[in-house]
Amino acid sequence: MEYLIFFNKFDFDKNKFIFKLKNCKILKKEEKYWIIDTNNLEYLRSLQEISKILTKTTNWKRLNFKAIKKDSLDTLKILDKKTYKIQTKFHDKIKISAKSIYKHVNPYLKYEEFILEDNPEVILFIEFKKSKNEIYYRISFLLTKEQNKAIDLKYPFTIIIENPRLVQEISDFLRLCWIFKMPLIIITKDNIDTLLNQAKKITKGIDYKTFSLTITNNLPKNITLIGFSKHAQKKEIELKEHLKTKKPLALVFGDDKFGLSQETRDRMDIMFRLTPELKKPLRASHALSYVLGIYTSLKI
Repeated sequence: MEYLIFFNKFDFDKNKFIFKLKNCKILKKEEKYWIIDTNNLEYLRSLQEISKILTKTTNWKRLNFKAIKKDSLDTLKILDKKTYKIQTKFHDKIKISAKSIYKHVNPYLKYEEFILEDNPEVILFIEFKKSKNEIYYRISFLLTKEQNKAIDLKYPFTIIIENPRLVQEISDFLRLCWIFKMPLIIITKDNIDTLLNQAKKITKGIDYKTFSLTITNNLPKNITLIGFSKHAQKKEIELKEHLKTKKPLALVFGDDKFGLSQETRDRMDIMFRLTPELKKPLRASHALSYVLGIYTSLKI
């Protein structure tokens, strides 16, 4: 089977990577991806250099809208999936836009009772190139749930930060909570509108219409409050048992400079110290990442 493999955005030795592929056949090296022939898909998935793997369903074909619609339909039928999304890639400048492809293919698939979604089961990847004044297309697909199955993990926490004073501090919490789909509560008696707006400006990609963000001066009720401080007596090894509970949990962090206030520390149900380091403890956002790492290790 032939696959398109895309790479993660970090530096790695391509020669060492090629050695890892010694049992695969490298058919072509494109700038953005390589085409690999292998019968061991699970091995490809295990390589951390690879960000995503698409399965090639057609070779390059001369563009014909009737054919491209049929090939798209056949791909979805073979996979027995109902929801999809189309992504396009133009290798050359041609007189066809992505929008025109959508207008041809989507109504055809809709008629066959396939559903267009933003978070689909299948992504149809349709490439276009030009050769000798002819336009060609090729179709591959990505099974999104298969691609993400190793990280399909819910983080059942409410995240609280008290009195953040830095734009970057707020930005880090916004990003982490958005990525891991956790509600964020900022506890403060001050007006932080300016800080928050600056943090939002530098934190791209968050849909604040769906993101749960609350600014208040009160801690939430009916939830177990777990605080983190370098002065806490309990160590992180004891934290693991508390993270296993099915009760609702809030993870509470102080700002990078002063930590949790005395008033808030007194309100915690339990507190933990992270890492043995006391002189230079983790920044709040790093502490949150550290705790999420502990939780992930318990679940995978």
